[in-house]
Amino acid sequence: MAKVMIKCPETGKLVSAGIWVDKSTFEKAQMPENTLGHCPACGKKHTWTKNDAILEG
Repeated sequence: MAKVMIKCPETGKLVSAGIWVDKSTFEKAQMPENTLGHCPACGKKHTWTKNDAILEG
C-alpha cells in the first residue's frame, strides 16, 4: 500500500491526502475533484485531482 500525496499550493510541501491505495488500484481509479479539508502544511482547504497526486511508499 502507498500513501497518496499532493503538493500544498501554498508551501510546495508534499502532504498526505489521507488515502492509502495500491499502485494498480490508483492507476485504474477515477478521482475527479477531491478536497483536503485541512492541509497540515498551511492549514487551508485544497481541491485536487488525480493528476495532482503522487504515490509515496
